[in-house]
Amino acid sequence: MTSYSATTTIAAHAVRLALRERMVALLGLLFIALVVISAWLGWSATSTVNNIYVSAAAFLTDTGQVVPPNPVHNISPLSLMRNMVVYVALIGALSAIVIGNRLVALDRRNGVVPLISIRPVTRAGYALGKIAALVVLVGALTGVAAAISAITFLVLPQTALTGAEWLRLLGYFGLSATYMLLFGLLALASAAASRSESVGLLIPVTIWLALTFILPSLTANILPTAAINPIAALAPAPDTAFFHWTQTLFGPLSLAESYKIASAALLDFLPAGRGGILPLAATGWLFTATALSAASAAYALTRMDRTTGDLDV
Repeated sequence: MTSYSATTTIAAHAVRLALRERMVALLGLLFIALVVISAWLGWSATSTVNNIYVSAAAFLTDTGQVVPPNPVHNISPLSLMRNMVVYVALIGALSAIVIGNRLVALDRRNGVVPLISIRPVTRAGYALGKIAALVVLVGALTGVAAAISAITFLVLPQTALTGAEWLRLLGYFGLSATYMLLFGLLALASAAASRSESVGLLIPVTIWLALTFILPSLTANILPTAAINPIAALAPAPDTAFFHWTQTLFGPLSLAESYKIASAALLDFLPAGRGGILPLAATGWLFTATALSAASAAYALTRMDRTTGDLDV
């Protein structure tokens, strides 16, 4: 068996096992359901405003008054998907953590790691197979979300995306997949390095909680309730010495905030004063963090003890 075929076999087997896991399926379905809700909210809000405008325009025309422009056309249609930013940061990232954990924990719990070690599978091949399986599963979730969003824009008669806007929407989902992979790779590394299955899951969940709720409150005065609001989470931090220092020290580590800023720039709902190089810097921090997570996952998977598959559950 060649190294390529071994890696492909491991990836395909890992994908099938993960899809059989009830928790993975439930979180995946929940994420897709929230994406549908986000698309419906955008469609409902746009349709309601447009219907009110049509009725008002007819009345103004009949009375000989000036008809103002349609307010639907005054905002970017991409901003209708702003709720999806929150769903990706919360449920999307959590789904990626569970998927990454299951990809390794199932092998270790079932005791198949020693069996794999006696097959012509290198450590690098095993690691690449698991990372590839994570990329496929996270990519599938992101692809479904992208398809639902595209269908929403296609069926909305009041909105028509330009070529540039379709590219921005595609870029947003690429950014979202990267953000979800960041946590999935951390979960892979933790599951491979931990002796306990519960600890292997607790570590990435704790990191996710810290990045999503704790660091934004320190660097931008974003309270947990504001973290689930796509607009409130983009408010500038108070102009005080404390937040100047925390932004300098912890700003690059506040990845949830970086994701929301970069996403708001791509979806065209970034508030005034939050533009400039900030979205570019936020995107750079996200890709750098994801690359470091990939390196940590590869290192942990290649250093994993292959003589025993037992886990302290």
